[in-house]
Amino acid sequence: MNQAPMLNNIFSQPASHRAVMDLQQGPQRGIFQACADRIRNAPGRLFLSGMGASFFAAMPAADRLAQAGRSVQATDSAELLHFGGASFTRGDVAILISRSGGSIEVVHLAEKMRAAGVVTIALTNVPGSRLEQLADLTLLVGSHADELIAVQTYTGTVLTLLLLAEQVLTGQSAQTAAACLAVLPALADFIQRTWEQSASWGDILVGEGALYLIGRGPALASAQEGALLLHETAKSPTVAMSVGQFRHGPVEVVSSRFRAIVFGTPAVTRGHDRALAHDLQRMGATVRWIGPFEPAPGEESNPVASLGSWPEPASEFASLFEVVPLQIAAYRLAVWQGMTPGHFRYASEVTSQESGFPLFQAKTLCL
Repeated sequence: MNQAPMLNNIFSQPASHRAVMDLQQGPQRGIFQACADRIRNAPGRLFLSGMGASFFAAMPAADRLAQAGRSVQATDSAELLHFGGASFTRGDVAILISRSGGSIEVVHLAEKMRAAGVVTIALTNVPGSRLEQLADLTLLVGSHADELIAVQTYTGTVLTLLLLAEQVLTGQSAQTAAACLAVLPALADFIQRTWEQSASWGDILVGEGALYLIGRGPALASAQEGALLLHETAKSPTVAMSVGQFRHGPVEVVSSRFRAIVFGTPAVTRGHDRALAHDLQRMGATVRWIGPFEPAPGEESNPVASLGSWPEPASEFASLFEVVPLQIAAYRLAVWQGMTPGHFRYASEVTSQESGFPLFQAKTLCL
């Protein structure tokens, strides 16, 4: 595999998002509405669960629902499978997310929930999967397929869940889709400009120790997904953490060698997040900012540099924009280190068992 597929997937996201919205608002409109109705009318809790990128993709929608007063729990499927099953009750609804529909923890969780009487909605990009066979309802994402690393399938899942959350809360997913369509040209331009700017990111991406990705609220999904991308693509140690948790002790790791990217897209906490970025820079760290440029008090003379120029139309769909610099960063760093983006050494594209690493085991048998 050459180096082009992952980069093509990054640039193809606007077209992929259009396909996602065409599916949800067109041929799949009936099942989309049925899923929203089951969630809205459920007497119990709503669970959103998946593994890896599929789990992180649930976080912005969970935040939107929680902010509107809905009872919602977003938990990774392995934790929920082994430590949360005793609380399942009839009346609960679960959206179980798996790009392939074959992730073993998600499949086993679907089996356990089905036995407990939980209504399950499968959200997947691959029709005919084991997860679909187990679920009460299946909502296909309709994203263009990725080459191993989840790029447009990740943001396509984010978009599908945000549309579904809006339909549950207001019944106005069509208006949300129309607004998203209107910002796709800005997204395409943002991807192109960020790619061009990324050639100069060596100081933030290359260094000793782990790179920290720090955010909160819905932006924490992009921090988590960014860390996953850097792990998978560039084999680079990365820590994703909430701003609040970082301030409660981990800040002690900061030194002149410390590197961090701070997400400041949520408006409600932007002032606090920008203040953290400014403080880190004053402590001698190398810091970059993702989000609208709003300097903290006292920062005017030495502002924290942005990782790409934030486009004004992005705010409503920040989750689709803010992860782009991390997608590009993971690709760039892999190439700089002589790696092929998307080449796995130990993990499999679909995690089909809960212990062992089949790819690694197959290699050892050949030795």
